[in-house]
Amino acid sequence: MLGEPTPSPYDWRFTLMGFPVRIHWLFWVITAALGYNMAMGANQAFSRIGTTPGIVPLLLVWILCVMASVLVHELGHAIAFRYYGIESSIVLYAMGGLAIPTAGFSFNRSGFRRRLTHANHVVISLAGPFLQFASAIVVAGLAYALGFFVPTAAEAFEWLKPNGISNPWANEGLSIRDPWTFAIFDFYVLVSIWWPLFNLLPVYPLDGGHVVQHTAAILRRSDGYQEAHMIGAAFGFLVAWWFFQRGSSINALLFVSLAMNNVQALQRFGGPPRW
Repeated sequence: MLGEPTPSPYDWRFTLMGFPVRIHWLFWVITAALGYNMAMGANQAFSRIGTTPGIVPLLLVWILCVMASVLVHELGHAIAFRYYGIESSIVLYAMGGLAIPTAGFSFNRSGFRRRLTHANHVVISLAGPFLQFASAIVVAGLAYALGFFVPTAAEAFEWLKPNGISNPWANEGLSIRDPWTFAIFDFYVLVSIWWPLFNLLPVYPLDGGHVVQHTAAILRRSDGYQEAHMIGAAFGFLVAWWFFQRGSSINALLFVSLAMNNVQALQRFGGPPRW
């Protein structure tokens, strides 16, 4: 489910910062399906306060914002690979994106070859979510400077702020003057906060699952896969239950599927110790 999709003649190919990029045609379809309710809700909100661009234009804005945000995420992984001397390519597909290295070895300037360490892999796994978070902060800051209210940024700040610090997004001077600009800011910040949060959950093969695997490998002097699959299975079912409780059946089914993948992987290992 999370592997590289087979190339098709309908894929969009280009190069960004020297990295080959391929966007599979299913990326557009799945992104549109996931964003339809978002576009419909924004359209209704804009209709109540004035003019609205319409559902279709708002859906197109959503798709472009998701593409840009996921591309930034994968660029984070690709840049980290390059830092360690490994080139990679980027694929956006139905379930998000992948940064695919061309080799498992790092080359220094003298041509000496070595394998990436587990600590290197932890850095690479964290680089994508962190760059995506950083882009959300930059875009939210730009919106604030221009006087645009971004609900997602306001909610995130309220959730994360230290005690005693006022929320700058509560400023009454912020407004929704232009539906187009508002949609671009809010959609991008929304994706760039929630996508990396999902990816940092310790459910293999998400980025957080890779961090668990390589951290376990460092601590236990093993490959870390068995520990990662144990934690991924348990946490995957917990997250699925949390989503079911909140009526988000699509996300719940996604994490049930991820949890079951980890259970099946554990069965190939013969189960955890004392299974």
